[in-house]
Amino acid sequence: MSDDAESGLRRLTRDALVQLRPEGGDGMWGSGFFVAPGWILTCAHVLAPHLGQDPATPFRVQGDGLAAGEPRPARLEAWLVDDDPLARVPPDQDLALVRLTAEEPHPSVWLSDRPARLPERFVVAGYRRTAEGGTARACEADARRVTGQGPYGVRVTGVLPSGACGGPAVDPVTGGVVALARARDRRTGTSFLVSTTALHRFGALARRVLAAHDVWHAHRAARDARDWVAVQRKLPGGLVVSGDQWSPRDRSTALALLAALRPPPSARAVTETLRAASGEDLCADAQPPPRSWRDGHGLLYGPDATPAAVYLRYLHLVARYGQQTEPDDEAARRLLAWVRERTGEVSLFLRPLVADASVPDSLRPAGAAGARPFPARGDGRPVVTVELEPVYYARSPRVYWRVGIDHGHGDRVPLDEDNRGEGVPVADVVARLARPLAEAFRRVDLPEQPAPLEVALRRRGAERRRQGARRRRAALPASADAAADRRARRRSARPRPDAPRRRVRRSRPAGTATVLRAAPADRRGHRRAAPGLGVRALAAARTALTRPDPHPRGCQADGHRTSSALASRARTAPDTTAAAGARRVARRFD
Repeated sequence: MSDDAESGLRRLTRDALVQLRPEGGDGMWGSGFFVAPGWILTCAHVLAPHLGQDPATPFRVQGDGLAAGEPRPARLEAWLVDDDPLARVPPDQDLALVRLTAEEPHPSVWLSDRPARLPERFVVAGYRRTAEGGTARACEADARRVTGQGPYGVRVTGVLPSGACGGPAVDPVTGGVVALARARDRRTGTSFLVSTTALHRFGALARRVLAAHDVWHAHRAARDARDWVAVQRKLPGGLVVSGDQWSPRDRSTALALLAALRPPPSARAVTETLRAASGEDLCADAQPPPRSWRDGHGLLYGPDATPAAVYLRYLHLVARYGQQTEPDDEAARRLLAWVRERTGEVSLFLRPLVADASVPDSLRPAGAAGARPFPARGDGRPVVTVELEPVYYARSPRVYWRVGIDHGHGDRVPLDEDNRGEGVPVADVVARLARPLAEAFRRVDLPEQPAPLEVALRRRGAERRRQGARRRRAALPASADAAADRRARRRSARPRPDAPRRRVRRSRPAGTATVLRAAPADRRGHRRAAPGLGVRALAAARTALTRPDPHPRGCQADGHRTSSALASRARTAPDTTAAAGARRVARRFD
């Protein structure tokens, strides 16, 4: 990186930096930075000690790029804290959005559209809290990544100065903010950052802020030769020598056009479009999954420079998908017109790659040519899977569980599981599955195309033969049983050290898993599940897990009573989050 580009990047970061201060008094709470007109992003734990009792408490923000350095009133718009704000805030909840109470001109940072791929090196900016309540001063620090901390956290080298929490961490190669300074650990000489991908947990508010961010930068790039886009063109990640390469200006224009579109109905719409655009499954293991068209654009970046034709193909498919759901969508029409114009700058032999792109059959609306609402083996349509495995050495009926998604290409993605200790009581299975199943369906459901659910059970002896016969009669493939079988056999081969020896000795070898799934055709030829199968599947699962035969002595239970209780709960559960998930499980096939 040239000295001119590096100094320009640091200048732009400092201009968007602010410090958070009490309304009437000295001192500084922490740092933050502008991400869109009127919007400031910071860490929730910076505000929690002062706003935990009353989030509506007014405060002030102050920065060199705002009102000539004069403090301005602000308020907390939203934060991700779910529990007690005065308790320790986990990384996935440590973001807060602050809003200026009056309009003021100010600069904003560039939020990277690919923060899930965190760089090796960061430039962290913030305000340094001075001793004795003196004037805080802006500071910067270089840091290198040490290790990841879950889907949102990262540990870096160096100890951040006091007061820098909430400040931006910039990728010096691409020139985008990818994380926020979160905490420091003097004992190990390291610090912690939280990825800006957690911003998507704000839902509709995040889409609103990111859309304003992208539109502001696109307009700024057309008027200011010293803006973020101009500086990024001088960085190693922004060097472009021909029309076959994707430039920072192309990216800025494309993201502004994507911001005007309707948001995708689910992550599945983004992943299917990406697969059709690149020919690869770029996000089967993406954590977190892409939530917006902007995220999909960011996932196209690779270790080598991705050709501009691939980005243009993706944008072409997004525009076509928008026109498919709304034929008169003006935003999709503008995007398509720009894609055609920009395609004229790529090599002749690459232009058909863009012009010939068509929406994949898996994203066509129900009833359209090529559309099949119910997935078949190998057609790339996702299935939500639940694998249940009895804990045979437990004193009472308990189970290990795993929730995942089979994308139809052999790329099963586990989302959540519990295989610790003695597992989960069978009576709590529905409640425990509510949240992970809601997340799974949110990822793969499309309008008029809800994803089916498969429940894989471990069966033995006569039960396994009876279930196998039913499955052969149904003639429907299953996607979760093979994986469940492998894990079941491995687990049965290594007894738990804390289990009584007699009980382990009496346990039988693991059997195979049986999947409950059905999809009869309705009058219109669409494949739809039989009414009540969701309730029956879970009831059968619970019966299997509590049947006397597979459990050794001391672990038997009344299968009829427990299965009836599960079916009753799935039908009549009260309107709570867990109960809503239980009904969703029960009605997934209904």
